[in-house]
Amino acid sequence: MKKVLLFLLTFFMGVAGTQQLNAQIAFSMDEEKANQNTPEGWKAVELPQGLPEFTSANTFVITDAPFNASASSEDNTAAIQAALDAAAAAGGGMVVIPKGTFLSGCLLMGSKTVLHLAKGATLKMKAFDTFPTDENGYRMMEAPFITGKDGASDIVIEGESRTSSVIDGQGGPWWDQVEAAKAVKKSTKRHAMIRFWQGSRYLYRNFCVQNAPNTNITIGRSGKGGQATVHSINIKNPASTAPDPSHNTDGFPIWSQYVNIYDCDIDTGDDNVVCDNDAQYVHVWNCELKAGHGASIGSFTKNLHDIIYEDLTLDGTDCGFRLKSNRDRSGDVYNIVFRNCTMTNVASPFVITSWYDKIPESPVQAMLSPDELLETTPRFHDVLIQNVDVSGHTSYKSSPKNNFGIFIYGRPEAPIKDIVFDNVQITHSKGIKMNFCEGITFLKNCSYEVKNTNKTAKNGFATKKKLDDVIEEKIACSFIWGK
Repeated sequence: MKKVLLFLLTFFMGVAGTQQLNAQIAFSMDEEKANQNTPEGWKAVELPQGLPEFTSANTFVITDAPFNASASSEDNTAAIQAALDAAAAAGGGMVVIPKGTFLSGCLLMGSKTVLHLAKGATLKMKAFDTFPTDENGYRMMEAPFITGKDGASDIVIEGESRTSSVIDGQGGPWWDQVEAAKAVKKSTKRHAMIRFWQGSRYLYRNFCVQNAPNTNITIGRSGKGGQATVHSINIKNPASTAPDPSHNTDGFPIWSQYVNIYDCDIDTGDDNVVCDNDAQYVHVWNCELKAGHGASIGSFTKNLHDIIYEDLTLDGTDCGFRLKSNRDRSGDVYNIVFRNCTMTNVASPFVITSWYDKIPESPVQAMLSPDELLETTPRFHDVLIQNVDVSGHTSYKSSPKNNFGIFIYGRPEAPIKDIVFDNVQITHSKGIKMNFCEGITFLKNCSYEVKNTNKTAKNGFATKKKLDDVIEEKIACSFIWGK
């Protein structure tokens, strides 16, 4: 009889706890609908659809019975997965991670599910040494930390605080393993912290991702897994230049269509945000980019067009705007906009190159012996760079491809074409390098000053002659000044 009473008391306390949490969780997508900011001529990004009304019947707190997750457990995978399965079985539901730190392995979400992290909640990937090893003895992640069941769509991952609702990958040992494997020319198998690619309509908001073993929030794959909205996210990983750097920790890699990313703070060890194959109709705005490789496109650039990066603040990134690829992984790339941005202490503000990781030793020799034009040869054209202020970088670095204020390097068989600089103000440690490009336009409202610790300042753009003064290399390049 005592056991029955104890069970009933525990059950009703669990229900009461869920109802109390329910009262505190006000779920709405009104903010997303109001802030979609769809560019003219584009279709609006689709938000998750068909989510149920969330009640005590379809809200599952992982610490409640029968799940019984615990902050003292070394592995809550089964408990959290059971809560996610219960939400899917209910035809959609909310799974709540309450305040506390909960260790888990990889998780699968079903359609019409909300994963909600309370303020003070940390969902942490379990210890490195609990993962299986491959044939070389290296630990491996066999799937993303959080992903979807087959075809899972209409999914929300959200927090109550972008600083204290946390998803943590415990990446340190994974980064050390990457360095050890590289030393013997081996590779390791790591996945994203969050990645869905078989369905569509995803919303991520108001939490922090940190210490990712690999990429953070990867959107889509092979053109699938699109229709994603991301906002109010903090990404935190050690810079690639830190004493203990993170490896391949891109903030938001994008591999699909129709994506909105806004109001995010990205401080990481690789590209802050990057569009790769099949990225189309991607709009990124009002984000802060700190350590990292900047607002990037590529190096995989097949089926890629209509990308807008705007209203970004870049402070101390390695690169600012970077479009890069190789002749084995590209194609026709166009309708790219980078505008209304500020860069401070950015080493390489503008990089557009068809020679990613392979700059020719001699551009003249490359011109005399062009490669065969392939379907996968980069063909970059129609890029607008507008209303951008660049300042603060004065340390000179002697390098054939780094630290130029503007670096444009096409291929003899496929020149980069039709890049427009409109109201771009640059003060930087080095000048301009442009090889194998056509129709590079600098409008009269632009300015350029070379200012570094080793060289007397030189000004450009005031006249065509002044522009010539700050061009440090120009091979097979035509440009237009003064429209």
